Amino acid sequence: MFSLCFTSKESRSSTLFYYSFTAGGIHFIMLEGYVAYYKSNDQYKWLEKNLAKVDRIVTPWLVATWHPPWYSTYTAHYREAKCMKVAMEELLYEYGVILVFNCHEQQSSKVYNYKLKSYSPIHITVGDGGNREKMAIEHADEPGKCPKLSNASDKFMGRFCASNFTSGPAAGNFCWDQQPEYSAYRESSFRHGIFEVNIYLFYRNI
Repeated sequence: MFSLCFTSKESRSSTLFYYSFTAGGIHFIMLEGYVAYYKSNDQYKWLEKNLAKVDRIVTPWLVATWHPPWYSTYTAHYREAKCMKVAMEELLYEYGVILVFNCHEQQSSKVYNYKLKSYSPIHITVGDGGNREKMAIEHADEPGKCPKLSNASDKFMGRFCASNFTSGPAAGNFCWDQQPEYSAYRESSFRHGIFEVNIYLFYRNI
Protein backbone atom coordinates (compact mmCIF):
# COMPACT_ATOMS: atom_id res chain seq x y z
CA MET A 1 0.00 0.00 0.00
CA PHE A 2 2.88 2.37 0.75
CA SER A 3 4.19 2.35 -2.83
CA LEU A 4 0.73 3.15 -4.19
CA CYS A 5 0.99 6.62 -2.65
CA PHE A 6 3.82 7.61 -4.98
CA THR A 7 4.06 8.04 -8.74
CA SER A 8 7.75 7.36 -9.21
CA LYS A 9 7.32 4.86 -12.06
CA GLU A 10 4.79 7.02 -13.90
CA SER A 11 7.16 9.99 -13.73
CA ARG A 12 10.12 7.85 -14.85
CA SER A 13 11.90 8.14 -11.52
CA SER A 14 14.05 5.26 -10.35
CA THR A 15 13.25 5.86 -6.67
CA LEU A 16 10.43 6.80 -4.31
CA PHE A 17 12.46 9.72 -2.98
CA TYR A 18 11.64 12.03 -5.90
CA TYR A 19 8.77 11.91 -8.36
CA SER A 20 6.07 14.06 -9.96
CA PHE A 21 2.35 14.07 -10.72
CA THR A 22 -0.18 16.36 -12.37
CA ALA A 23 -3.45 17.57 -10.84
CA GLY A 24 -5.61 19.80 -13.00
CA GLY A 25 -3.40 22.50 -14.48
CA ILE A 26 -0.61 22.02 -11.94
CA HIS A 27 2.45 19.81 -12.27
CA PHE A 28 3.81 18.88 -8.83
CA ILE A 29 7.48 17.97 -8.41
CA MET A 30 8.55 16.21 -5.22
CA LEU A 31 12.30 16.47 -4.58
CA GLU A 32 14.56 15.11 -1.84
CA GLY A 33 17.07 17.30 -0.04
CA TYR A 34 18.84 14.32 1.52
CA VAL A 35 19.57 12.43 -1.70
CA ALA A 36 22.40 13.53 -4.02
CA TYR A 37 21.23 16.46 -6.17
CA TYR A 38 24.23 17.71 -8.18
CA LYS A 39 24.28 17.87 -11.99
CA SER A 40 26.10 14.55 -12.19
CA ASN A 41 23.52 12.82 -9.98
CA ASP A 42 20.35 10.99 -11.00
CA GLN A 43 17.98 13.33 -9.15
CA TYR A 44 19.19 16.40 -11.04
CA LYS A 45 19.11 14.59 -14.40
CA TRP A 46 15.60 13.33 -13.69
CA LEU A 47 14.41 16.82 -12.70
CA GLU A 48 15.82 18.39 -15.85
CA LYS A 49 14.05 15.85 -18.09
CA ASN A 50 10.84 16.09 -16.09
CA LEU A 51 10.65 19.88 -16.37
CA ALA A 52 11.47 19.84 -20.07
CA LYS A 53 8.59 17.54 -21.00
CA VAL A 54 5.82 19.54 -19.29
CA ASP A 55 3.46 21.13 -21.83
CA ARG A 56 2.95 24.57 -20.31
CA ILE A 57 -0.11 25.26 -22.47
CA VAL A 58 -1.92 22.25 -21.01
CA THR A 59 -0.25 22.46 -17.59
CA PRO A 60 0.73 26.11 -17.02
CA TRP A 61 1.78 25.94 -13.36
CA LEU A 62 4.76 24.22 -11.78
CA VAL A 63 4.93 23.62 -8.03
CA ALA A 64 7.92 22.03 -6.30
CA THR A 65 8.43 20.77 -2.77
CA TRP A 66 11.18 19.27 -0.63
CA HIS A 67 11.99 19.25 3.08
CA PRO A 68 14.86 21.67 3.99
CA PRO A 69 14.17 25.30 2.99
CA TRP A 70 16.61 27.24 0.80
CA TYR A 71 15.48 30.51 2.35
CA SER A 72 14.96 30.81 6.09
CA THR A 73 15.59 33.55 8.63
CA TYR A 74 15.37 31.29 11.65
CA THR A 75 18.52 30.41 13.57
CA ALA A 76 17.64 26.71 13.43
CA HIS A 77 18.73 25.19 10.11
CA TYR A 78 19.89 28.61 8.86
CA ARG A 79 21.21 28.25 5.29
CA GLU A 80 21.89 24.53 5.79
CA ALA A 81 20.43 23.70 2.37
CA LYS A 82 22.72 26.11 0.50
CA CYS A 83 24.36 23.28 -1.46
CA MET A 84 21.02 22.09 -2.84
CA LYS A 85 20.09 25.68 -3.64
CA VAL A 86 23.33 26.20 -5.56
CA ALA A 87 22.81 22.97 -7.49
CA MET A 88 19.13 23.28 -8.44
CA GLU A 89 17.82 26.83 -8.12
CA GLU A 90 18.84 27.96 -11.59
CA LEU A 91 17.01 25.00 -13.14
CA LEU A 92 13.75 25.72 -11.31
CA TYR A 93 14.05 29.40 -12.17
CA GLU A 94 14.74 28.65 -15.84
CA TYR A 95 11.56 26.59 -16.20
CA GLY A 96 9.38 29.04 -14.29
CA VAL A 97 8.43 27.17 -11.13
CA ILE A 98 5.93 29.48 -9.41
CA LEU A 99 5.59 27.98 -5.95
CA VAL A 100 7.85 26.07 -3.55
CA PHE A 101 6.80 24.36 -0.31
CA ASN A 102 9.30 23.43 2.42
CA CYS A 103 9.24 22.36 6.08
CA HIS A 104 11.01 23.26 9.35
CA GLU A 105 9.51 26.72 10.06
CA GLN A 106 6.71 29.09 8.98
CA GLN A 107 7.81 31.68 6.46
CA SER A 108 6.91 33.10 3.07
CA SER A 109 9.37 34.61 0.58
CA LYS A 110 9.25 35.60 -3.08
CA VAL A 111 12.87 35.41 -4.05
CA TYR A 112 15.55 34.19 -6.43
CA ASN A 113 19.18 34.19 -5.32
CA TYR A 114 18.25 36.38 -2.31
CA LYS A 115 16.78 39.05 -4.61
CA LEU A 116 13.15 40.09 -4.92
CA LYS A 117 11.84 39.56 -8.45
CA SER A 118 8.24 39.59 -9.64
CA TYR A 119 8.75 36.37 -11.63
CA SER A 120 10.58 34.48 -8.89
CA PRO A 121 9.03 31.46 -7.15
CA ILE A 122 7.19 32.08 -3.89
CA HIS A 123 8.85 29.98 -1.18
CA ILE A 124 6.46 28.94 1.59
CA THR A 125 7.97 27.16 4.57
CA VAL A 126 5.02 25.46 6.22
CA GLY A 127 6.71 24.02 9.29
CA ASP A 128 5.00 21.21 11.19
CA GLY A 129 2.09 20.40 13.44
CA GLY A 130 4.31 19.89 16.49
CA ASN A 131 7.40 17.97 17.56
CA ARG A 132 9.53 17.07 20.58
CA GLU A 133 12.25 19.54 19.54
CA LYS A 134 9.94 22.44 20.47
CA MET A 135 9.22 25.52 18.41
CA ALA A 136 11.82 27.54 16.49
CA ILE A 137 11.45 31.14 17.65
CA GLU A 138 14.89 32.75 17.25
CA HIS A 139 15.77 34.63 14.07
CA ALA A 140 19.28 34.89 12.67
CA ASP A 141 18.88 38.65 12.22
CA GLU A 142 18.31 39.27 15.94
CA PRO A 143 21.25 40.61 17.99
CA GLY A 144 23.60 37.81 18.98
CA LYS A 145 21.58 35.11 17.21
CA CYS A 146 23.50 34.78 13.93
CA PRO A 147 24.86 31.20 13.69
CA LYS A 148 28.50 30.56 12.95
CA LEU A 149 29.21 30.18 9.25
CA SER A 150 31.12 26.98 9.98
CA ASN A 151 27.95 25.37 11.35
CA ALA A 152 25.98 25.78 8.11
CA SER A 153 27.17 22.63 6.39
CA ASP A 154 25.12 20.01 4.58
CA LYS A 155 25.68 17.13 6.98
CA PHE A 156 23.86 14.63 4.79
CA MET A 157 25.71 15.40 1.57
CA GLY A 158 29.07 16.03 3.22
CA ARG A 159 29.42 19.39 1.50
CA PHE A 160 29.95 22.98 2.64
CA CYS A 161 28.52 25.77 0.47
CA ALA A 162 27.67 28.55 2.92
CA SER A 163 29.35 31.93 2.56
CA ASN A 164 28.88 35.56 3.54
CA PHE A 165 26.57 37.68 1.40
CA THR A 166 28.44 39.48 -1.37
CA SER A 167 25.89 42.22 -2.11
CA GLY A 168 22.90 44.03 -0.65
CA PRO A 169 22.36 45.30 2.91
CA ALA A 170 24.04 42.21 4.42
CA ALA A 171 27.15 42.31 2.21
CA GLY A 172 30.17 40.89 4.00
CA ASN A 173 28.05 39.26 6.70
CA PHE A 174 26.55 35.81 7.16
CA CYS A 175 23.25 37.22 8.50
CA TRP A 176 21.09 40.31 8.06
CA ASP A 177 20.65 42.71 11.00
CA GLN A 178 16.90 42.99 10.40
CA GLN A 179 14.15 40.92 8.79
CA PRO A 180 15.36 40.56 5.18
CA GLU A 181 13.36 42.26 2.45
CA TYR A 182 12.86 38.91 0.72
CA SER A 183 11.09 37.54 3.82
CA ALA A 184 7.47 38.54 3.28
CA TYR A 185 6.04 36.87 6.38
CA ARG A 186 7.25 34.75 9.28
CA GLU A 187 5.53 33.31 12.32
CA SER A 188 6.57 30.86 15.03
CA SER A 189 3.69 28.41 15.52
CA PHE A 190 2.75 24.78 15.10
CA ARG A 191 0.39 24.31 12.18
CA HIS A 192 -0.21 22.47 8.94
CA GLY A 193 -1.17 23.59 5.46
CA ILE A 194 -3.67 22.30 2.90
CA PHE A 195 -3.08 23.09 -0.76
CA GLU A 196 -6.36 22.79 -2.66
CA VAL A 197 -6.45 22.41 -6.44
CA ASN A 198 -9.76 23.42 -7.98
CA ILE A 199 -11.11 22.12 -11.27
CA TYR A 200 -10.99 24.76 -13.94
CA LEU A 201 -12.01 25.17 -17.59
CA PHE A 202 -9.76 26.78 -20.15
CA TYR A 203 -11.24 28.29 -23.33
CA ARG A 204 -8.96 29.42 -26.10
CA ASN A 205 -10.07 32.41 -28.19
CA ILE A 206 -10.06 31.64 -31.90
